[in-house]
Amino acid sequence: MKEIIPAILTNNLQDLKQKLEKLAGLFSWAQIDLMDGKFVPNTSIGLEELARVSIKLNLEIHLMVMNPENFFSQCQRVGAKRVVFHLEATKNLDYVLKQMERFNFQRGIALNPETPPEQLRPYLDRLDSVLILGVHPGFQGQKFIPEVLKKVEKVKKLSPKVKIGIDGGINLENVEMVAKFDPDFLIIGSALFAESNLKQTLKKFKQKIQSIKK
Repeated sequence: MKEIIPAILTNNLQDLKQKLEKLAGLFSWAQIDLMDGKFVPNTSIGLEELARVSIKLNLEIHLMVMNPENFFSQCQRVGAKRVVFHLEATKNLDYVLKQMERFNFQRGIALNPETPPEQLRPYLDRLDSVLILGVHPGFQGQKFIPEVLKKVEKVKKLSPKVKIGIDGGINLENVEMVAKFDPDFLIIGSALFAESNLKQTLKKFKQKIQSIKK
C-alpha cells in the first residue's frame, strides 16, 4: 500500500492548527510547505510560527526557498523528521548537502517538473528521498503534469534504495494513474482537504490505490 502523506500549505496559523487536528489518528506523516516569496512568488507560514504548534505526526518540511541551508537549524528545532529542498534553489548542491548532513533528519531533494533526475546521479547515495513534483511549486490546486511520472522509473534505475514521492496535483481522478508507477509515497494537499469528511476522502483514495492490478 502506497503511503499517503497530507500536505499543508497555508500562511494562517489557525488554519494550520485546524488541519493538523483533522489529521490526528489518520496519518503517520504530515508535510508542511514553506515558501519564502523568492524561490516561488508566494509566502507561507514560517518556522518561527511552526515552532509554536504541537505536531504529533512525523513532520516533513518541504522548503520552497532560496538558500535552503539557512533553514536547516530551525527545521531541526521544530522537530522535523525529514527535510526536502529544491535542486533548483541552489547553485552548489554539494555544499547544501554538507550543511544538511550536520543534522539528524532525513534528507530529501525535490525536482520541478522540467528538471531531469539525472542531475542527481552524483548525490543519490547521500539522499533518503527524491520528491518529484507533478505541478510547478508555490500554488495548490494545479493540474497534474503526467509526463513527470516517467521520472519514477529513472530514479529507481539510478538508485534502487532511495525513496520516491510524487507531490502536487494528485486527486481522486488521477491517483490510480500515479500509483501505477509505484512511488513509495503520494503527497496530497487540496484534494484531501477540499471535502468536509477527511476520513471518508482518505478511504476513497486508498480504495482507488488498492484497485490497481499488480
